[in-house]
Amino acid sequence: MSDMAKLLSWGIENSVSSDDPNADNRRTELDPALLAQLFGVNAKDDSVLMREALEAIQDPEVTLENKEIAFDNFEMLVENLDNANNLENLKLWPPLIAQLSVPEQQLRFMAAWCIGTAVQNNPKSQAAMLKHGGVAKIVDLVLRDPEERVRTKAVYALSSQIRNEEESLKAAVELLPEEILERGRHEYRADDMEAIDELVKALRERTKKVISP
Repeated sequence: MSDMAKLLSWGIENSVSSDDPNADNRRTELDPALLAQLFGVNAKDDSVLMREALEAIQDPEVTLENKEIAFDNFEMLVENLDNANNLENLKLWPPLIAQLSVPEQQLRFMAAWCIGTAVQNNPKSQAAMLKHGGVAKIVDLVLRDPEERVRTKAVYALSSQIRNEEESLKAAVELLPEEILERGRHEYRADDMEAIDELVKALRERTKKVISP
C-alpha cells in the first residue's frame, strides 16, 4: 500500500462520528515516520542535497546512470537562485567545474548544463564561476570537445556566463579564435545583447563542425 493510501485508510478508519453509540471511539495512531515523509518534516536541506549529489557524481563506485540521476537532481536544485549562489559557500564550484574535464561525455554535458543554469541572470554566481577558472574550461569544451551535444551545451553555459558580465566576456574573447570573432563585431560589450547574440550564433554554428581527435 502506498503512503498516500495508508493516510487515506487511516482517515476513513478514524472518521466515525462520536455520536454513533455502536462506534469504537478509540483512534489508531498514525506512524510518525509516515507523517514526516508525507509532509516533509525533517526533510534534508537543499545544501545537503547539493553536497550529496556532487559527492555521488565524484564517487568512482557510483554507476554512470546514477551519476546522471544525481546531476539531474543537482540541476533542478540550482535553478533556485539562492541555491545557485550557495555553491560558493559550500565550495562546490571547483568539483562542478572539474566535471567538465572527465572522460564520460554524459557528465561533461550535465556539468555544462548545470553551470549554465546556475549562472543565468545571476551576477553572484557568474563572478564565482569566473573566479574558479570556469570560463576557460567552458571555452575549451566549446572549441574542442569531440561530442557535438557537449559543445552545444557548453555554448549555452558560455552564453549565460558572459551576458552582463564584462570580465567573463573579456576572458572568453581572449580565448576564442579570430575566425569566430571576425564573424561578429570586433568589439564586444557584455551589456550589448545584440552583439552577444551574434557571437553565440557563430559559436553554435561552429559546434556543428566535426572536431578532429
